[in-house]
Amino acid sequence: MPKPLSKLEKSIMISAAAIIGLTEELESTSCCAKRICPMHWHERLTQILQQVSPCQRSPKSKSKKHYNKVSHRNILWKLFRMTNDYLIDQPGGIYSTPVAKSIVLEIHEAFAKQLSKIFDAIDDLPYSFTKTNLLPQMKYRMIPIVTDPFSEQMDRMEVSTQLKINLLRINHIHLNSRLPVKIISKPIWTGYAVHVIVQDENTHCLRLSIYNWSHVIQTRQLKSYSYIQERLSCLLPMNSCIVLLDPWLKMCEDGEIALRCDSPNTHVLMIDFETRCSTNSRTSLDQLRQWGNACYQGDDNLAAIEFYTYGLRQIDERQENDLLCSNDDEQQQHRIRFLSNRCACYLRERHAGLALVDTSILLSFEDFSRIFEQSKGTISKLLFRCLTAYLYLGLYDKVEKLLQSSKFRGGLNYDDNSASLIVLERELNRLRDESLGGKYDIQGILREQLAINKSEKSPLVFIDLPHHHAECQRTDLFEIRPCQTDEITKHGYPKGSYGVYALKNLEVGTLLIVEQPFASIDNRIVSGKRCHSINYLRTNRDEYYDDETLRLLNEVEKQILIGNASWTTFDKLKMMQPIRYWLNETKNSCNIEQEESSDPLDSLDDETSVALKSQWRKQFLKRVPPPSSHIPWRVLLETQKQNPFSSKSTHAWYPLGSMFNHSCLPNCLWYLIGDYLFIYVCSSNIRQGDELTISYCPLWTSSLNDRARHLRQYGIPSCRCLLCSYDRSNMPQYEIELKKFYNIRALARQKNLSVQQLFDYAQKLNCIYEFLMKKFRQRPIGFISEFIDFEQIVLNNQSNEMQQLSQEHHTSFLGRLSRVCRFTIRDLPQIGNPILLFGMQMPVLVHHLQRTYSRMNSSDLKQWSGLLEYLYEVFTFKCHSPTGDLQKTLDDHERLFANLLQTQTCIG
Repeated sequence: MPKPLSKLEKSIMISAAAIIGLTEELESTSCCAKRICPMHWHERLTQILQQVSPCQRSPKSKSKKHYNKVSHRNILWKLFRMTNDYLIDQPGGIYSTPVAKSIVLEIHEAFAKQLSKIFDAIDDLPYSFTKTNLLPQMKYRMIPIVTDPFSEQMDRMEVSTQLKINLLRINHIHLNSRLPVKIISKPIWTGYAVHVIVQDENTHCLRLSIYNWSHVIQTRQLKSYSYIQERLSCLLPMNSCIVLLDPWLKMCEDGEIALRCDSPNTHVLMIDFETRCSTNSRTSLDQLRQWGNACYQGDDNLAAIEFYTYGLRQIDERQENDLLCSNDDEQQQHRIRFLSNRCACYLRERHAGLALVDTSILLSFEDFSRIFEQSKGTISKLLFRCLTAYLYLGLYDKVEKLLQSSKFRGGLNYDDNSASLIVLERELNRLRDESLGGKYDIQGILREQLAINKSEKSPLVFIDLPHHHAECQRTDLFEIRPCQTDEITKHGYPKGSYGVYALKNLEVGTLLIVEQPFASIDNRIVSGKRCHSINYLRTNRDEYYDDETLRLLNEVEKQILIGNASWTTFDKLKMMQPIRYWLNETKNSCNIEQEESSDPLDSLDDETSVALKSQWRKQFLKRVPPPSSHIPWRVLLETQKQNPFSSKSTHAWYPLGSMFNHSCLPNCLWYLIGDYLFIYVCSSNIRQGDELTISYCPLWTSSLNDRARHLRQYGIPSCRCLLCSYDRSNMPQYEIELKKFYNIRALARQKNLSVQQLFDYAQKLNCIYEFLMKKFRQRPIGFISEFIDFEQIVLNNQSNEMQQLSQEHHTSFLGRLSRVCRFTIRDLPQIGNPILLFGMQMPVLVHHLQRTYSRMNSSDLKQWSGLLEYLYEVFTFKCHSPTGDLQKTLDDHERLFANLLQTQTCIG
């Protein structure tokens, strides 16, 4: 989801000199030094500012230049339009006369030197921006969804036509063709693309620009420049060979001709790298393990898994070629080390099923004693990781059974794992309580998240059982099914939409889902990060995406690449609506019969395999292989546009949570704590067959226009809930009155106001608020946000003139709160819809009761105490038992909402 435009405007307007063309080649693979000069961009931007909105000069000040404020949209549009005159996208002729090798290398070296100067200059700037054009990614970027992408590439290469550089057509993608080339320069990383000079068999040379490469793009892990350069030296060493599938020859912005690849994971065949890592004579097992360990220590788990897998393949090939090998014990030790290390990577990325497959070697050992003598602590680590994988899968009885077996217990105790065993047994009991009893310590989980947020850096995700929580999916209480025709018509859902529906009457406070993300990132600004990108997509309306959105999509791609070996990954992905649409369209257009390939999870015992897969299979009964070997990146971007799940520290994908449709007056609430999604019932009138909904907007936004603007980000053109229907029926007077309130509120929030001015503004706000409540008294909810705004203005200004107004509001506060939240005091402690008291109104209520409960009569005190106990039980999923202590309950509410306000974005 793009950041609010106001933030982008502030960043852009900090300094015109800070906007530099750092990597103009991101759009057009430019390498011309003069076009990336900071001064060049400064001059161009100055010209733009002069042309867009010059102000009429006063005759008295002809020598001075004054400019009106320029819309940031105009600035961005001009910045992206400035170079379009240079682009040449029309199909050209055959590139029959390639540029001399010496000239190509000279330009490449000049670009490398200029780039290093620019990176040095960035350190002296408050901010710097790079511009990226997402249109090529929308058109050409593909994500492989097959078990073995390299084999799929080899199959395509075998049936393709081989080309040479002098046979390529300019501005043309040569489908069903291949271009073998050799690396003849050091690769350069510019932040978004890898640039390297390649040579074909005729010694003709070109620059190759590789975008979106999973080896170097930023995901949940922020890779350093030095780490990326080290990876590139391993992937693309001098004189190594690669094959480009469907090569694209492009005329660049600087007038040079170059090769471009926007989908390297499907179109760059790493022939030499694959051969080097698969052949022991070129890379030893120890070297592969060292490379994998270095990647693991850098939290680059995808690369680490790749190296460990190469090592296991080498061992398999040795056994196939020499069945009577004399060093079987040595090979077994190597296998155990590789499996244990790869298992740790899978656990860190939460692919517990694949981690468990790697531990299945333990079943082949009757006794660990002989292996222990050779491998020392390796078996012990693998045993511990095996139990951890079972815990992640929720198979608690299996863990307890294995702990009681003398074989496992003895193996765990071999390497002095007593402390780890104590932790494991303690967490086993906690996770069982969470899973079976739904007993989640929500306050404790929030405290953990706040402690993590205080650190400036995002923590590495290690195998951390104390911070792991059991998933909960109460599929006995709800079902996911296609929306009926009348439901689609009533709510305005797109055709083919799914929804979540109650299977029985549900009590308020019932926890429905606790879900781990498919992919997540820490979306906080990293301290000291001053280089940002403007990610631009030209469609019917110009769109801009922040770096965090693209990082999340890169993380999704990474999780697909890691999990492609298992069907569970694809089963999760196909739940999400845009992906489901793409699957249906692709199946209908292909009509290709595909056989279902084997799944490594099938090698597990029946109990484990069923437990792992059933949670997804029951939503979509038939397990069907993907109709294509890849999924377009544009489908992932469209899916992200409909993703509302973001907190102040986390941005993530939740396949099951995404099945809940939106309502501005929802019957369920959601929290995002850490990267766990909690969804629970917060309305007392849910009956069997009712749809369960959540709000994609911050709660209690009164303006219909503001809500509509927010929902358009998620592809929802119009909401037809009861609240929106009522507000829409009272337009335009409804919005006019709200705008009056907002204008005066802005004036009342000014600094250095006199006491009389503040008093006057408060009186005006009170009048408008009372008019709104009276005029629109049939509205499903009152004006909660406006109620809170007015209360805070009055409470925060205790001057003598304001004391009388404050006292009047203090006396009538409880009555006004009940009126705005649509409940009657005589019904306490039960209220019809507890969700209406969720938000900033609760801290205000707590503050009021803390000041007055000692003066309340016993009957009123009992009523409000019961209400607070009831609400705290609801907001913590019935994990709290009433104590009868009002002061403790007030303190609990205060801590809960203080923590929620620091971590959540769903509270208006």
